Amino acid sequence: MTTVPALAFSVRADGLTRRFGDFMAVDHVSFEIRAGEIWGFLGPNGAGKSTTIRMLCGILDPSEGTAEVLGFDVTRQSEEVKERIGYMSQRFSLYPDLTVRENLEFYAGAYGLSGATLHGQVTKWLERSGLLDREHAPARELSGGFRQRLALGCAVLHRPRMVFLDEPTAGVDPISRRQFWDLIDRFADEGTTIMVTTHYMDEAHGRS
Repeated sequence: MTTVPALAFSVRADGLTRRFGDFMAVDHVSFEIRAGEIWGFLGPNGAGKSTTIRMLCGILDPSEGTAEVLGFDVTRQSEEVKERIGYMSQRFSLYPDLTVRENLEFYAGAYGLSGATLHGQVTKWLERSGLLDREHAPARELSGGFRQRLALGCAVLHRPRMVFLDEPTAGVDPISRRQFWDLIDRFADEGTTIMVTTHYMDEAHGRS
């Protein structure tokens, strides 16, 4: 794995563009996100927020423009980007028949954790997120708010330096949204850079 130096900016996008045929999904977007900040990306449904994040995660190639995440080019070095980020999509795929702990262990293993490190990170997240008393419950039995906490845990157990959250609190109640953001704020306090898309004005306020 290539060493990543300390960077002033975790994300740099210059003229980032994506077309699907004749449809312009993202039109020459440029921005920078400083290391360690929470950066809100506000816009209505269909504005291209998810497409932008997928390009930054190295999942979708830009039609035009360039972007770097943690110093790596998202087109030429997409695998290096994917190794170092956490990504929680709008439709994060939890396994409904697996328990909360089993879902966390599965994703931790997929990110390369094992043994005592895996067990420790899973237990730490269960305690931090308030899921410890639900660790043996199947994911399908969780409320929307607890499902989001579980999905977030699956995306961050490997302690990435950059986390992308795509509409993470859509469809959950205001109390669950606030509790979810308490978790996010703690990650930012620990130095993790976070980009979050939302159509909630109150969430974006003060985060962009």
